[in-house]
Amino acid sequence: MLLAYILALILLLIILFLLWNEELRLRKNITHGLASKYWVLRERRRFVRFKQDVKIRYNLKQSSYEAQSTKSVDVSRKGVCLITYEKLKEKAFLELELELPDFSRPVKLMGQVAWTKDMEKQDDKGRRLFSVGIRFLKINPSSEALLLTHLNTLKRP
Repeated sequence: MLLAYILALILLLIILFLLWNEELRLRKNITHGLASKYWVLRERRRFVRFKQDVKIRYNLKQSSYEAQSTKSVDVSRKGVCLITYEKLKEKAFLELELELPDFSRPVKLMGQVAWTKDMEKQDDKGRRLFSVGIRFLKINPSSEALLLTHLNTLKRP
């Protein structure tokens, strides 16, 4: 009887070993996309983005052009996403004025273009639109306090 148990155990171990080898062989043949190789399922942003339609005036630093008005798509403590009619170059410096609701004076700060994307849709007049990510660089403490006060009143998306 003991011999039968030992033979059954050895047979089960052999089957388990064969199934384990088959599983390893199948896993090697599964292709994983490039995204899974580099993406660790973690958000890269350090600060929460709020979907907020804020009126913004911007002017390229060292530019003779008049300030342009636009609106934001989202805003955070350290950046904003704008919709513009012009394709701004990456790393270009901008002077920004954000008109926050419930505040009498605008928040003035210096920003830098982090990225620019051509949007597929156009405005009512058929003009091209660009989505532009701006990273805040210089902001005085009183303006930062206004921005943080406004952001603390908003709900997370």
